[in-house]
Amino acid sequence: MTTTTTPTPATTTKLTGLTGHNTAALTGLTGWTVAKTTATYNGTPTAALESVQQRMDEVRAAQGGRATGYQSLIAVRNKLRESKTGASHPAVTVTIKKAKKQTTRVGSPKARLTRRRQDDFTAAQLVGALEDAWTAIRANHPEVPPAVIVVGSGTATRQAKHGHYAPTRWQHGDNQLAEVLISGEGLKRPVPEVLTTLLHEAAHGLANTREIKDTSRQGRWHNEKFATLAKELGLEPTKDPKLGWSPCTLRDETTKAYAQVITDLTKALKAYRHPEAIGAGKEKNSNNAVACACQCPRRIRVAKAVLELGEITCGVCESTFEPDDTNT
Repeated sequence: MTTTTTPTPATTTKLTGLTGHNTAALTGLTGWTVAKTTATYNGTPTAALESVQQRMDEVRAAQGGRATGYQSLIAVRNKLRESKTGASHPAVTVTIKKAKKQTTRVGSPKARLTRRRQDDFTAAQLVGALEDAWTAIRANHPEVPPAVIVVGSGTATRQAKHGHYAPTRWQHGDNQLAEVLISGEGLKRPVPEVLTTLLHEAAHGLANTREIKDTSRQGRWHNEKFATLAKELGLEPTKDPKLGWSPCTLRDETTKAYAQVITDLTKALKAYRHPEAIGAGKEKNSNNAVACACQCPRRIRVAKAVLELGEITCGVCESTFEPDDTNT
């Protein structure tokens, strides 16, 4: 960053209530501006005193201590000495105009960023907009439970995701709260697709409230019950051969209903997260056990044949164990 400083105005020392002899003795002295009964020096009281003392030394050396005006210079010097030490003189007022430093920063906005001064993006703004969107969804669908909204990695495991819904992940006093994760990588998508993810997770929240089992295969397969809930929240699900009814889009009427939410999200979602580098330098696992993790996360290893028999549920977070990124 390049910084340029504008020259500051000089500090001035002003003497008032002077006699004609005083002003006559100061006339022509460098740095002094003399009027009828006032004299102003373009500098501090210390500098003004040094100026007068220098003139006194010159006059004394050339003309002696009885020279015309010498006694008047002594009077001015004595008044300045009192002002310098904080004393006052009944016939003299010293005014110091404090200089104001004006600094102009030069360079691009990026070059001027500091920890305390950033551009118009903040994480708080981003999360706040997502929280407001969740509040709007709950206002339209009161059975959708409250949740803690977090933004994190969606590519930390082998299978990338745009979000997740985890019931009872957070503890607030005596209450347990769900967690809704929105992947930072997914924020690169158009804003309506981010809202679609929020509504998708809200459908899982609605299923949890109504105690409906809406997924299987470690949460990957979304069944027809999920499709029904997704439609209730304004989504249009389509069936995928590997994920079931997980893929969803916004219906036109839903886009209109959440127009203000989309506008607010557009203002706040101005950054996205880069994907994780998964699998670099890892050796292939030669045994038949599959490493799985729940949303706590706790980790277990289980034979593929056992995993294929059905879901394995964590007794702590109540989520299912899913294969993680250590499997190749």
